[in-house]
Amino acid sequence: MAVKIGITGPVGSIKAEALKKIIEMLEKDGTIVQGVLVSELTEHGKLTGYSLFDISTKKRITFAQAGIVSRVKIDKLGVDTRLLEEILIPSLQKARETADVIVIDEVGKLENTTRNIQGEIETTLKSEKPLIVTLHKKSRNPVLQEIRSLEGIRVFDITPINRSILPFRVLMVLRGEEGA
Repeated sequence: MAVKIGITGPVGSIKAEALKKIIEMLEKDGTIVQGVLVSELTEHGKLTGYSLFDISTKKRITFAQAGIVSRVKIDKLGVDTRLLEEILIPSLQKARETADVIVIDEVGKLENTTRNIQGEIETTLKSEKPLIVTLHKKSRNPVLQEIRSLEGIRVFDITPINRSILPFRVLMVLRGEEGA
């Protein structure tokens, strides 16, 4: 069974920083890492949008911001669901086919945008590839609850104290050097 890893922490935590370090360490070892990363866009300390980065193609899009008119919202920002689907769905499909490790950053923010995206994420979660996802610590989102209950998932809670060693612990679990 493939190793599934969740990284959780409070909003504003250093999950993204740890995830980038893990990806860097895996790629340095020749591991093919594919999937998507989400970044907050801010101006003067205020959230203005979200961007999505495809790890494989290096393509970055802004998929949520105040100027987008949409019924779908993330943190009160309109979501361009068509643009999000155009990048996210092929990225996860390719990752399931060719990656050694799949990454999905901010599953809860992405999962509820469209049924197509929800289906793609669920298919990826059930794939036989090692997977790393980041999750909100206290979310009641049903998909996040489902992820936490996946067989074999190992969830790490990132804190300011363990943030420098967490990437090394995740690598040990991915390599089978540390049991669940």
